[in-house]
Amino acid sequence: MMKRLIVLFALAAPAMPARAAPLVPFANDDTGRAVLEFYPATVARFSAEGRDLVTITVRETPPDSAARQSLDLALIVDCQARQLAGSPALPAAKEGPPTTIAAFKPGDLKSPPAGMYQRFVVAVCDGELLGVQAMPSKSGWKHFLEGTGRGLYFVSNSIKKNGNYRMAAVRLYEFGGAQSPDGRRIDARDAVWVIDCERKLGAVAYERAFERVGDQNQTVVSTGDEKAFTDPSHVEIDKLTFGKPAAGSLQARFGDTLCLASLP
Repeated sequence: MMKRLIVLFALAAPAMPARAAPLVPFANDDTGRAVLEFYPATVARFSAEGRDLVTITVRETPPDSAARQSLDLALIVDCQARQLAGSPALPAAKEGPPTTIAAFKPGDLKSPPAGMYQRFVVAVCDGELLGVQAMPSKSGWKHFLEGTGRGLYFVSNSIKKNGNYRMAAVRLYEFGGAQSPDGRRIDARDAVWVIDCERKLGAVAYERAFERVGDQNQTVVSTGDEKAFTDPSHVEIDKLTFGKPAAGSLQARFGDTLCLASLP
């Protein structure tokens, strides 16, 4: 279960008008309910006491009780130290977001809670948030969505179109780890997913399951042609076996979004 971020920091930082801005989901609970969303329009970079920082407004919805309301939080991230500070967001002035944050002190920054917020800090700092251009992409990956057990990313320039089909290189993280049939650990899978937009079906053209050992990804098992991962246009669609992804699954949601042409 996702842990709620404990607000311990003094930060009187007006954000962009959060209620009027579009929200982008970052993580869901087991029921598919969004537990962390963010406002792309609120991302801004600034400096304080010689530190380069990023501010962003998010909405957190507790997964454990429907009676508890959502809360908009103004976050500040130090990408060099990978630290985080936050407090309830205040309404913005009509002119837009502030350029200085008077009440913020670098000493307020702390390591983020393990799990969802830890991954959110990485996504902010590595330029992986969807719809956000303020931070340069370091890896080429874009964060799509995650649940309590898995997180889905895709390669930003890998999306290809072939008639009714869409193809993309993706990475599916196993947050708690998984096992291969012979018992070896799997931390993530790199794959090429192919979506039949007309029939709402999906297929896997290539997949490599790997374990993270030190700073290296060690292959556990792989299937298909690895060349498709660097260029999905190499996929031979007529040789694939298609099936219907589980309703509400990351593959189903990614396929629907891909077919709507709402991904870069």
